[in-house]
Amino acid sequence: MKHIDTARFCKEGAILSGLFTPADLPRLAEEVLPATSFSVAWRAQGGAPNFLDLTLQSSVQMKCQRCLGAMEESIDVSYRFQFVADEATAQAQDEESDDVDSLVHARQFDLQELIEDEMLMALPFVSLHETCPNAGAIAFLPAADKPNPFEVLKNLKSMA
Repeated sequence: MKHIDTARFCKEGAILSGLFTPADLPRLAEEVLPATSFSVAWRAQGGAPNFLDLTLQSSVQMKCQRCLGAMEESIDVSYRFQFVADEATAQAQDEESDDVDSLVHARQFDLQELIEDEMLMALPFVSLHETCPNAGAIAFLPAADKPNPFEVLKNLKSMA
């Protein structure tokens, strides 16, 4: 686990970086294709007076919702957070600004959980190939040799 004292981390301009795998980020592992491997490269840097800059880079395998095949999603995102004294201040500042998210200072802030949360938010809501490699929409059309059910009903009506 990567826990930090946020006030000290920001004041000292500390830098942490590393690599997380599916075992480190189980909620993220549930969202990608099963039995696929990934790693999340991350870097966190504190800044005075109370800022945390976080960058995340990864490539994960998702399921294309059009062809149901595997597809790669690249994630390369940066965030800026400002630590504040309490939840009410954080909520008020979040309503005022879209540029910086506010978090509450903590002596044992779970940086790993923040990284996993932000990776989950960075995933696309729906993954789609621009052009599906194995099949397009035509794969979901009925086979040509199947009779059209409306044509069958029309023929039944004319026989009566």
